[in-house]
Amino acid sequence: MTLLTTELHNHTDPSKAFIVFAADRRISVGSSPADEQEKIFSVPSLNAGIGYFGLAEIPQGNGRRPMADWVKEVLAGISGQETLQEFAQNLAASLNGLVPKLWQSSVVSGFHISGFSKAGSPEFWYVRNVDDDRSTLFGEYRVREDFQNRDAPKLKPGEHQIYRNGDIRAHVLAWESIDDSFGTLLSAPDFKQFTTPTDYVEWVKFKIELIAEFYDRFCRSSIIGKPVDGFLIIPKQS
Repeated sequence: MTLLTTELHNHTDPSKAFIVFAADRRISVGSSPADEQEKIFSVPSLNAGIGYFGLAEIPQGNGRRPMADWVKEVLAGISGQETLQEFAQNLAASLNGLVPKLWQSSVVSGFHISGFSKAGSPEFWYVRNVDDDRSTLFGEYRVREDFQNRDAPKLKPGEHQIYRNGDIRAHVLAWESIDDSFGTLLSAPDFKQFTTPTDYVEWVKFKIELIAEFYDRFCRSSIIGKPVDGFLIIPKQS
């Protein structure tokens, strides 16, 4: 299982806009922890990031290879001239040709792709084989941009957009509660104040680490686990 989050902040102010990627590294087989893999990757040539959830391996010959290794290989081969849309579409085409149809119809699999366009606008693209209900499988990988096309116009000043995948219970039941409790403490003068986007990345990583520790201690099958990775994307300076 996975705890993957992508957050887009200050989208109307190019001087302050930023995107945060964060994820744990726990890989599960069925309901049992099995391995650790990176799940998020910076894509500097596109001023973007990518993260995956669900399916954690790809066919290779008569065997299988980790999804993390395959993603790194894909990133090594991009030219950097693509738009985020072209990158997402090319990724979907590769997956549709590589992942067996049986897997596409039976195993949830998807990617977050988010970054700043050539014009400096933040975008969020899904490449996935599952619908918004997180259970209806398409039987193929499809591409959709959600931030500019759907969510950005709905945001009030100061609001940010969060895209989440993995064990949604942890997001729904714990995420906001941590913000409401420990987040409130951070406003006290004897606690560290958030002054930069990098501070916020550390806050997001802390929340995932706290949830991972809870799962390790109290969940019969610890499907979220440390270490936790996180990174920041900001617009390129003109």
